[in-house]
Parts: sequence; structure tokens; C-alpha cells
Amino acid sequence: MVVGIGSVVSAQDLCLKGGGGFSINGATGTAPLIGCVPFRVDVTNTIAGANNINYVYDYKGEVSPSLTTATTFTYNKPGKYRILQVGSSGATGITACREVIVRDSTTPEVSVTTCPGGIVKLTFANDSITRQYDQIELDWNDASAVEYISKGDALQKEHRFFGSGTRIIRYRAVYMSGNCSGSQWKTLPVRVDGTKLDNIKISLVDARADGSVGLSFQGIDGVELEVMVKTGTGNYVGSGVKSSKAGAVELTLQSLDPKKVHCLKLATTDACGNVTESNEVCTTVLNGKAESERNILTWTQYPQSQEFKGYELLRNGDRIKRFTRIDELSYVDNDVECGVSYRYQIVTTIDKAESRSAPVEVIAKSDLKPSAIAQAIVSVEQDGSVSLIAFPPSQGTTPAFRMIFERSDNPTSGFREVGTTQNTNRYSDLTAKTSERSYCYRIMYENACGNRSEPSPPVCTIFLKNTGSFIKWTGDPSFTDEVGGYFVIKLNNGGAASETGVGANLTYDPQFDDPNEQEFDYQIRSRSRNGSFLSFSNVILYRREAALFLPDAFSPNGDGINDTFKPSGVFFDNFQMIVYNRWGQSVFQTTDSTTGWDGSINGTPAPQGPYIYKVIIRDNTGKEFVRNGTALLLR
Repeated sequence: MVVGIGSVVSAQDLCLKGGGGFSINGATGTAPLIGCVPFRVDVTNTIAGANNINYVYDYKGEVSPSLTTATTFTYNKPGKYRILQVGSSGATGITACREVIVRDSTTPEVSVTTCPGGIVKLTFANDSITRQYDQIELDWNDASAVEYISKGDALQKEHRFFGSGTRIIRYRAVYMSGNCSGSQWKTLPVRVDGTKLDNIKISLVDARADGSVGLSFQGIDGVELEVMVKTGTGNYVGSGVKSSKAGAVELTLQSLDPKKVHCLKLATTDACGNVTESNEVCTTVLNGKAESERNILTWTQYPQSQEFKGYELLRNGDRIKRFTRIDELSYVDNDVECGVSYRYQIVTTIDKAESRSAPVEVIAKSDLKPSAIAQAIVSVEQDGSVSLIAFPPSQGTTPAFRMIFERSDNPTSGFREVGTTQNTNRYSDLTAKTSERSYCYRIMYENACGNRSEPSPPVCTIFLKNTGSFIKWTGDPSFTDEVGGYFVIKLNNGGAASETGVGANLTYDPQFDDPNEQEFDYQIRSRSRNGSFLSFSNVILYRREAALFLPDAFSPNGDGINDTFKPSGVFFDNFQMIVYNRWGQSVFQTTDSTTGWDGSINGTPAPQGPYIYKVIIRDNTGKEFVRNGTALLLR
């Protein structure tokens, strides 16, 4: 390693080759050139006869840097840079390097503090921008001498003005060497005025359940204050929580015991050493407990009677009671619902301030048992599941609740819990086999306090079944109202439906008006006497089997009576008939049910005697039937 211009360079550093030379902004030699951001450089080759000249304006020691023929470049960031010249003279390569130092000209940030008595204090930011300068010049603009802050000095200056009003202060930061003189002059208009520290007053104290306490006040710029705390009858001590902000200020004190009374005040100290204490504001401790059907609230008495204006009790943010006596310290809230959480808070109003207690959550409780559910309905859904709806009871209800559903195979005994719901009055029983039997249900209501009602009257599903010649259904009520009547719903494959009212009857004889209709779906609907409730049964299929009739004998003699052997019947679409002689030979076949055998074989009358037949039919639902028999041909 060897030392290059202003930095450590490697043995492969192109600056080491030498032989080149150039000026920067007309300056020759090897000394670094210093300028302010933005710093423009113009380079000029100083080697006679050199050619193929290129430059690198931020050379970092690369073996193969990116070159440019441009002879002008602008640096927009502060820092130390090397300019590399690369070229040739004759058959020899030449290089040269020079250092450029680009300085920041940003004006340092400064904060202004004004104090009573016309004192103004300037505090410059202790950051890299300020520290890069050699000196800060201050012109107070009041006939006093210019003052200086040199590198390494404290970054503060204090000056006293006479009189009041706006003063214009100027300052700038400078470098003591180089072509960059430093920042521009900056003006600071400062309002010089006497400040009354006793204007700082606490306006709000806000206690919180976690033990923290917030307070609000109007701060004065440049006036540092600390929150002082007194617990119970103790002495005030500093909390360590400080502020010097202006305008509306909110501070928070942590880890105070929320079960104790704390008094707060502000001790303010300005830059001139003046100390003033603010008004005192104390916390109020609120307690709450739940009894059956009521919440009990109590709170501590405010310690400063001369400043007391009144208490306000809030519930969920709304005022429910105002108290004007300082010794009114309790309240009974009877307007509560079991299981509901209520948020209470006491707001104490004093002279020009307000103190809010930490909120208290009280969950109301009750020993009152809900009344039994008086209205419920059960129905069978299209998918076979059971749907129940229970209406809340008349008393003992809460916004949060449970419903408990019990099931039995009969309305009088054997009820067992099958499910519960949370905050809903609907339940679906997916385990019920409604195509096999009726189910009865009872419902109980449990409020948020855990109080459970007696079971409701049972409600039972309607179970519909096919007895063969007619349909029948169960008659236990499906709702808590009396049954007003039953309706038989007839559904065909096309989805159309018709209803037939049957009154209080529990059976029905299906009548097939259309001989081509072989089967239907049936369902029962019941309606309550008051017309408010409907309940449906399971759906069953009621069908008539295909019917086929064939004669035992026929006489193909042309007299018009039994001249052909052919079947008759209903409810079949597909037909095939084969007739065999006694030796098993087929003598006749047809797929047309309207075409019978005329008793001939290949146009010749067949001999008299018995013949065997086989008939295959497929009914309207796709079911296949086969009929074998013997028919006697008579001549």
C-alpha cells in the first residue's frame, strides 16, 4: 500500500502511474480545491502533446473506471472526491489525480427561547451540519457587537434586549479557509415580551384504569415545567415528567396506584430561573359493584372544597346524574339489564379544570329466572332436516343469551339435549330421521346471567307415511298455538303443486284423476289457528304399479269377438310380446301394444291349442316387469 492524494490507495491505483496534469477552474498544482455545494469544476489538460484525454470525477481506485471526455462536472453532495485524468503522450500512458473537497453550505438549525425580562436564548442544533463549520456569527441587530461561536464552544448564546416588540436577529455559519465561505445570512424575527408564568394552568386530569394519569394544559414556549405529584396526605415530589412545549400539551404519568387519590400541579422554570407553581387538580376514585337488578356506585370526596363545583356520573359516556354537594358520594343505578356491561365514570368539575376518574366496568347481574318460551314452531325442511324457531320469553331476556333444544320420540317423556344456539332463536337438527318417525322438541332460554327458564310446551314434527291405500300423518302440534287445519300438498315431477284442505283429518285417500299419472310426491302442511305459523311434514312418494291384463283364450274366427290375442293395461311405455308354440318356436313378435296376434303363422291359420307367451313392459318410472303365461287358441 502507498499513500495517494488525501487518502489511502492500493498499489493498482491509477493515480500512481503519473505523467499527466490538469488544472481545476484554472488552478494548477496538486493542492485540493475547495468549494461549496453545488460546486462546478472545469478541468483543462496541462500536458502538451497529450491525447486521448478522459476523466473520472469520483475516482475510488478502480482498475477499470468508467471514463468520460467531458471537461465540466457539478458536485451536488458534500464530500471528498478525486478527479482522475487518463490519456497518452507519445506511446506512453499517462495519469494524474487531484482532490476536490465539496463543503455543505446548509444553514444550521436554531431554536429560539424567550424569557421574561427581554432575554433571548439561541440554541443551535448539535448535528453534523452545525459541527462542520469553523464558526457561527451572530448579529443581534441592536448596536451591540457581533458575537461568535467557535468550533468546540457551547452551541448556545443568550442576549438581553431592552424594551419589547419584534427584534430581527441574523446569523450565519462560516469556514475559515478555502473557496467556500459558508452559509448565507439567515434572519430570525423574535418577539420580545414579558411572560406571566402563572398563566400556566392544568385544565384536565384524566385517570385511567391501568394506573396512568393524563393531564392537559396550555404550555408557553421556552418555559420548562415538571409535573409534581402528591399521593393521599403526603408531600409533593417531582415525577420526572417534563415539557417545554408551547400550546396545548398532554402529558402522561405512569404507574400510579389507581385505588388512591393523587393530586397534581405543574412547577415551571424558565431559562432565566423563574419558578412558578400552577393550580392543583386531584383524581377521584370510583368503585362499582353489581347486585341483583342494580349497580352500586361510590366514589371518594374531592379534597379541595373551595374549588369544588360538582360531580357528574356518566354511564357509557352519557350523563345520568349531577351532584352539587361535595359529600354526595354514591348512586344506585336500577336501570340495568342482566349480563350487560356498563362503563361508569365520575367527572369532578372544579374552578377552571376538570378531573375524570378511571372508568369502572360493571356487569349487571340478576337472580330473576326467565319465563318459559311461549311461542315456538317446528317444521321439516325439503332436505329432511328439522328447523326450529323459538321466540324469546316475555321476561328475563338479555341481549346475549343461549337457547337449549331437547328432543324426544314422543311429547310426554324422554327429552334429551340435542343442541344449543348462541344469540339466535333458530336451530337446525340435522340428525333427525324425519322419513322414519316424528320428533318432539322442547326449548329453554338461558340469559347472560346463567338463569334458565322452564322448558317450553313440546312441538312435534309431522310424520307422513303411505299405508298402501291411503296416506296418514301424526297429529301432535307443531307449534305452541292450536292447529287450525291440515292441507295435503300434491307435487308432480314437473314441480307443480296443488293443495287440498282436509280440516282436522289425519288421513287422506289420493285420487288419481289422470290415468297416465302413475306417482306423486305428497306433503302435509299445517296452519295455526291464528294463521301466524305454518309447519310442513316430510315428503313421501305415493305410486300405483303398472297394470297388465291378457286373455286366457281367443278365437280368430272373424266374428269380431276375441279375434286377436293382445294385452291391455296402464302405466307402461315400453312393450314387447313374443308368442311360442309348444315346441318353443317363436311364431309371433311385436313391440306395439295395440297390435295383437291374429292366430296365423306366416299368413296361415295356426293350429288350435295352447301357446306360450312372454310380455316385457317398462312403466312410466323406468321399472321393468316380465309376464309369462299360456293362451288357448280356439277354432
